[in-house]
Amino acid sequence: MKRKYVAFRVGEEQFGIGLEEVAKIIRLENVTDVPAAPSFVEGVLNLGGDVVPVVNLRGRFSLPRLAPSRWSRVIVVEREQRRFGVLVDGVREILELDDDNILTEAVSAPAVKSEFVLGIAKIRDDLLVLLDIFRVLSAPPEVSLRPELPVRPEADLRPIGNRGA
Repeated sequence: MKRKYVAFRVGEEQFGIGLEEVAKIIRLENVTDVPAAPSFVEGVLNLGGDVVPVVNLRGRFSLPRLAPSRWSRVIVVEREQRRFGVLVDGVREILELDDDNILTEAVSAPAVKSEFVLGIAKIRDDLLVLLDIFRVLSAPPEVSLRPELPVRPEADLRPIGNRGA
């Protein structure tokens, strides 16, 4: 069976959300700060009279926060009368993927713990991590979404494109 996904970028990672959960994709504008909110909450938006919380996925994935760019977007997701905005670094495209091309057994990704991942698909030369976005959004603030990775001082930290030099 084929399904459609919105592919987007957070940091260097590519993620996807099922299109059936996406209500709209908008530019980051007119977000109101919320005092005492967790650090990954960007604020709230007024969408047609509804107050919609906006979660910064960079913050939620424990990545350094950056100033929004012209590519930053808010993906508004909706399920069972609940709406959230998800701030991402950029939306790539809408993809149609065959379920047979999605790895769902024992999936893990370096950017996010496996319990928040629905599957992984290979798109051209990239891996697309398909998120259970409502599980990500409902995780308590103190829960880290990133797997604990061992620190390896000998790791090559140069950008991938510069490793041959």
